[in-house]
Amino acid sequence: MKNMLIILGLFLTSLSAFAEWGLSYNLGQADPKWHGSENARAHRLALVYQLPMEDNLLTRYHLGINLELAYHYWQDYTPSDNHGVSITPVLIYQYPLDNLSLYVEGGIGITYIDSEHYLDRSLGSHWQFEDKLAAGVIFQKRHKLGLTFSHYSNANLANENDGFNVVGLSYGYFW
Repeated sequence: MKNMLIILGLFLTSLSAFAEWGLSYNLGQADPKWHGSENARAHRLALVYQLPMEDNLLTRYHLGINLELAYHYWQDYTPSDNHGVSITPVLIYQYPLDNLSLYVEGGIGITYIDSEHYLDRSLGSHWQFEDKLAAGVIFQKRHKLGLTFSHYSNANLANENDGFNVVGLSYGYFW
C-alpha cells in the first residue's frame, strides 16, 4: 500500500510539470471528390503545448499560441487508409465568461502522409499543408469542446493537388 501511495504521489507531482500541455482528439469526416463514393472517417490525436506567455500585447487581448504535434489516421472504405503526422502552430482567441470561455483558433502547419492517394484523390505529394480552423467552448479551464474544419493540400507545389477537407468534433483535456 505504501508503494502505491508513493507511485500515486510521483504521478500527481509529474502532472504539474505538464501544466502547459494537453491532449486533443478530433473525429471528423472527409468527403470524396466524386459523388457516389463513400465518405471516410478522419481521426486526429494531438499533443498540444500552450506556449507560456507573460503579460504582453497578445495576452491583453486574450490571444495565445499553441503548438500541436498530431498523429492522423484517415480511414477509407477501400484499401487506401492513410496515416500522417503534423506539426501546426495555432493562434487561439479566448473570450472569457463567468464559468467558461468561448474560443476561436486557426493555424497552418505541415503534414507528412504515408500515401499520395486518399479516397478517390491524388494528393500529388507525401507533404501537405494542414490549414485548421476551430471554434468552441472551454469549461473548467481544462476541457475544450469544439467544431473543427481542416484542409489538406500541397498548395500546388506538386503536379497534382486534389487535397481534401475534414469537418468534425474535437475534445481536448489540459493539465
